Amino acid sequence: MNKEMELEKFITHEVPFSEINKAFDLMLRGEGLRCLIRMEH
Repeated sequence: MNKEMELEKFITHEVPFSEINKAFDLMLRGEGLRCLIRMEH
């Protein structure tokens, strides 16, 4: 039995680091389950 969870299924939004506040707003409003923050170079 595989006891690993596939967390990718729970990513609801993907935002660049420059928009990290948007990710927090989405989660606080209940519109985002898991936001992935992309680090840009």
